[in-house]
Amino acid sequence: MATNPFGFTTWGADLVRIAEPTTASTPNTHAPRARMLARNGGVTLQFDGGRVTALVHSGASASAAHLEFAAMAPATATALREELGSRTEPDDAIHAALLARGLRPAPVLDAADCSCKARSTMCVHVLAAVYALATLVDHEPVTALTIQAYGTSAPAGDDEDDRPAPRWTPLAALHVRDYYAVP
Repeated sequence: MATNPFGFTTWGADLVRIAEPTTASTPNTHAPRARMLARNGGVTLQFDGGRVTALVHSGASASAAHLEFAAMAPATATALREELGSRTEPDDAIHAALLARGLRPAPVLDAADCSCKARSTMCVHVLAAVYALATLVDHEPVTALTIQAYGTSAPAGDDEDDRPAPRWTPLAALHVRDYYAVP
């Protein structure tokens, strides 16, 4: 029997549940193509804290998908610190211990955006990014903690700006000079 390449650890399975929620009444028609793109190396991931940018290449076209994850709840972070002890890499047993405590260690997708023309938040490129991220998390579970800002805390009272960071989609291949006259 073949092993599922996405979500074979509990940490990776949490991300697969974002792409394949158990509450869905019908399968997502974009999922097979998204899995193929992720499996065949069509996704390049870049990290900036809880933000993940995925460059998704499909044939001659490319899209930039952006995923923003919520920070880990303080209670979960504290319990995780206790469970990890001196270890740096979480495993399935730590995941199970957190669940037994009634805590949810799964990453929560706050926002997703893509440079493609699809009108759906969960387009094939965003799904491919989630599957590629799940594969990475299966091999490096600490990535699931990184995208939830675990271990990064600002000193108390150092909040200069409480406004959320702007969300945008860079058009890396598009140069403004190509479309507008630059004086």
